[in-house]
Amino acid sequence: MDKVKTKSGHRNWMLLLIFAAAVLLLGAGYWLYQKSIGQAAYSTTVSFMEQIADHDQMNIVNQLNSKWEYLESILERIRMTRNSDIEEVLYNLGVESRATSFVQLNLVTDQDKVLNSAYLESALENAPWYEAYRQAEGNFAVRYSESSRERWGDYLVYGIRLKESITCEGVNISGVVGLVPISEIASQMRMDSFDGRGMAIVMLPTGEIITASQNYSTPDQNYLYPLKNASFRNGGSYDACRQAIENKEKLFTSYSWKGKSYYVLFQPMNHGSNNGWYLVVQVSTDVTAEQVSTLIVRSIPFFLIMGVMILIITYFVYRSLNSAKIARASEQAKSAFLANMSHEIRTPLNGIVGLHYLMRSSLDDREKLEEYLKKAEISAEFLKGVITDVLDMSKIESGQLEFYPREMNLFALVEEIKILLETQAEEKGIVFQVDCAGLNKPLVLGDALRVKQVLTNLLGNALKFTPEGGHVTLTVSQEEGRETVQTLFTVADTGCGMSQEFLDKIWLPFEQERRIASQSGTGLGTTLSKTLVEKMNGTIEVESREGEGTVFRVAIPFPAVQEQKAAELSAEEENSSWELAGKQVLIVEDNEINRMILGAILEEQGCVLTEAADGAEALSVFEHSSPGFFDLILMDVQMPVMNGYEAARRIRALSRPDAEQVPIFSITANAFREDVEKALEAGMNDVITKPLDVKLLLVKIRNLKEQEDGKR
Repeated sequence: MDKVKTKSGHRNWMLLLIFAAAVLLLGAGYWLYQKSIGQAAYSTTVSFMEQIADHDQMNIVNQLNSKWEYLESILERIRMTRNSDIEEVLYNLGVESRATSFVQLNLVTDQDKVLNSAYLESALENAPWYEAYRQAEGNFAVRYSESSRERWGDYLVYGIRLKESITCEGVNISGVVGLVPISEIASQMRMDSFDGRGMAIVMLPTGEIITASQNYSTPDQNYLYPLKNASFRNGGSYDACRQAIENKEKLFTSYSWKGKSYYVLFQPMNHGSNNGWYLVVQVSTDVTAEQVSTLIVRSIPFFLIMGVMILIITYFVYRSLNSAKIARASEQAKSAFLANMSHEIRTPLNGIVGLHYLMRSSLDDREKLEEYLKKAEISAEFLKGVITDVLDMSKIESGQLEFYPREMNLFALVEEIKILLETQAEEKGIVFQVDCAGLNKPLVLGDALRVKQVLTNLLGNALKFTPEGGHVTLTVSQEEGRETVQTLFTVADTGCGMSQEFLDKIWLPFEQERRIASQSGTGLGTTLSKTLVEKMNGTIEVESREGEGTVFRVAIPFPAVQEQKAAELSAEEENSSWELAGKQVLIVEDNEINRMILGAILEEQGCVLTEAADGAEALSVFEHSSPGFFDLILMDVQMPVMNGYEAARRIRALSRPDAEQVPIFSITANAFREDVEKALEAGMNDVITKPLDVKLLLVKIRNLKEQEDGKR
């Protein structure tokens, strides 16, 4: 089976989903905004084009009407002065043409003759506007291009054909026609609203251009001709344009031609005498694109702010959901833990109670009594381990986990662990080996108790899950750095191994791979180990093959002990012969059983004991003793009459030479940081937590006395 490794981190799909939803929401909002802006700009452009078309159409129609009204006034004057000489009439026409925008005025007679202001007479059928005149019924206007050198250029021909002729000196006048430069009407067509990027055109239904604004620069004289090859959008087509013009309908469309795109408005000029003229307004689509781009650029800061707000909201939503999830998982885990703890506590407790009953029944059988005592001790150690794990987890959750780094000997520490666990391994038929060949710098700075706790947890699990005949190995190696010694502890077993599913949650509290009687436990060992290792700036990782075994690797960078200091420590260990024998110890404990146990332990070390049941009695005993009589005071904290803190303060405040020097140890079940600080503030020297660790008590007493002796 392939090796399974735990990953350093896991993807949180909930966060990804929330973030993705937020991004999609923001993206959808941005897309809708962009679309609405584009639609608004498009609608605004169409509206402007319609306004321009209406404006230009009104100007053109007004101009046509003014020209026709002027021609009507000429006819009216001829009618009023019909007795005038025809030559005088033609002379007046010349004056009129010079005084107005007409470059030439012509009279048409019933005999199809054309008389102009230059006194020239020609045949009507030779006039370039003959067809328009012949088909007209009243007013008319047509485009006319003059090719003669004298009047070369484009003109607009205005004319009026009378229903009844006017007789002037025997000449029957049936109409009047005037020529105006086409530029005059073009000047009335404005495209200022689009910064000169649009144009207006007046054309015939055939597409032939009558006149155009100054922005029209295409050489084609037929506007519709290029549209045959254009690419229309939004369902438009060239045929649709032709059909709308034939039906004299208004049409808005868009097309692309020669790499450029345009909006076009075809609007019929509703005037009875314009022969179906159309006003065309054309604008480049770049106008709307720029408007949209400008608005979008201005809106980017808003969307960036919205994006940041969404990220912040996403973070808080995720944190809330994650907190709720963690809380639910914690509650479920704690519920399962409490259910399991009932079994874990009751099992050794029942064993201790039952073994005490058996010991009372076997007082005369030393062999059985020793067996029962040994098993009772194992049950008590197991119960102590359960309670210690729970207390340590409480410290971790409250942020009060403590470390006391001191010089320690890793050889001695590993040897203690070996002695502690080899009996358990022998009983299960497991081969337990320790390899310290790679341990080059055994003297380092660290919390020996915490290191021992980590290794004991890992090795205990290895022994627990390894069957008879299996192997458990502890290997220690080092790599020396400039200021630290990187120490690697490897715990390997040939046990049942772990599944990938369990590896994913191995560091969670209250989790166990199998929950059967022979493999019970709190499920806190790996969690505590990981936390302790990380607090010591180390790392822990695990590899496992289900059914084959597990390997834990713990790497801790211990500060190195200077060689001179290491030599001194080695000498101290060899020469440490300080003894407790003969020392006067005051035991202050309200619980008689605890007082008896503590006293028996110290008596075995040769101490001379004085006992007190509360703080007030202890104060009185010390106050009435001779100076320097007591070598050590062991003080419980929670007692009637006067608690241990107050008693310690009053002892330190006494006016006697030993009041400030006598060592006072707090013996308490309160293991949190504030309890330690409270004890130190009261004047105590150190704290020893319950349940009592005899070895730790003796070590602390010896260490303190050595420090005091060193000061002297």
